[in-house]
Amino acid sequence: MYLFMSLPCEIFSTFHRFENYYIDDMQCGDLNDWDFQRLGLEDISVRVDPFRCLQFDMMTTFNGFGLQQKQGGPISRQHCADIMFDEMKELSTQFASGLYAPLIGELIDHFHYGNGQPWTGVRLNHAYEGIIKGVGTNDVLREIWDAIDNHLYLKRQASLDYHFFTDLKAKINHLRLPKFNRFIDRFNGLGVSIHDIYAQQIKLVRFQRYAMSWEGLLSFKGQDHFGLGREDIASELYKNFRFFRIWFFLQRHSDYAFKPFMTNFSAHIPVKGGV
Repeated sequence: MYLFMSLPCEIFSTFHRFENYYIDDMQCGDLNDWDFQRLGLEDISVRVDPFRCLQFDMMTTFNGFGLQQKQGGPISRQHCADIMFDEMKELSTQFASGLYAPLIGELIDHFHYGNGQPWTGVRLNHAYEGIIKGVGTNDVLREIWDAIDNHLYLKRQASLDYHFFTDLKAKINHLRLPKFNRFIDRFNGLGVSIHDIYAQQIKLVRFQRYAMSWEGLLSFKGQDHFGLGREDIASELYKNFRFFRIWFFLQRHSDYAFKPFMTNFSAHIPVKGGV
């Protein structure tokens, strides 16, 4: 017996909208030298002075007292940017090890060459599915699963109606959404690649009810911004790491202005239940 309802049907969506290019972490090329000085961001790279486009002579970068000497030879702005991207990739290894370690390198390359185009990848989709289904991060999936079971069989309702979805959305609003904010994500490459999942949407895309059971397919969609806002770099957590200072500089300085981009990821989760 098929359930008479319009599919796909949205179950939940975040207050934050998809494709929001107007917030601060999606801006680029909007700051100058003076802005960086006011933010206390003058020590950007150990390899180059990006303000003056100088490549440091590593043999004379430090004197006998460990004090940095701002000496070096002039290079092109493009070469200066290339060196900082290489440095950024090298520094990223402190946040990335294991299965998802290559992810941040792929995203840095897209930041370098992608000109702001959206990005998606199989590795990230796999990780997203993992947190949707994983122990300790599957609150939303379990709520949807149990809600359908209870509605159809414990409450003996014939269908999933408007009121069911309204009540379910209200319950999900009070749950922890799947995000890459586990302790392990600080070191496996996911935390640095996806700071936060800015927008999420959940839909029921397929549903079939039988006499004693039911089965369906859920679609989860997420989007984050591979970009840094002023509020990010103002945080000591970010500001103290050279990796993020280089990232912010390459994105926000008017002479470089590399474009941030949307990271898109998705997962389809089959569900079933019954008496």
